[in-house]
Amino acid sequence: MPLWKGEHGGEARLMLTTTGPAPTEVRRWTLEPGEEYPSHPHQADVVETVSVTAGRMTLVVDGTEYPVGAGQTAAFRGDVTHTYRGAGDDTCHLIMTVHLPPGPTTTT
Repeated sequence: MPLWKGEHGGEARLMLTTTGPAPTEVRRWTLEPGEEYPSHPHQADVVETVSVTAGRMTLVVDGTEYPVGAGQTAAFRGDVTHTYRGAGDDTCHLIMTVHLPPGPTTTT
């Protein structure tokens, strides 16, 4: 079941979630040209990476646009406003990782 479905057929799917001291989520995305997903800021210390495997996208982080093409990876703080937008004429395929801050430690 997709986490998100775009108006033009794009989607995001959760592929993996890890637990432990450095929890991580891995998501597979497709974005059609011009399709976008505006994301709300996450909690402090979240870091996201997007690795484009085919096509192109525009990553907007805190109002600044960054082009990311096939074979490129971008990393950014997830606690600011950010948007993923399909760019070019072809479908953009990407893998996103969301690195969550460590949870509270426990002592015995």
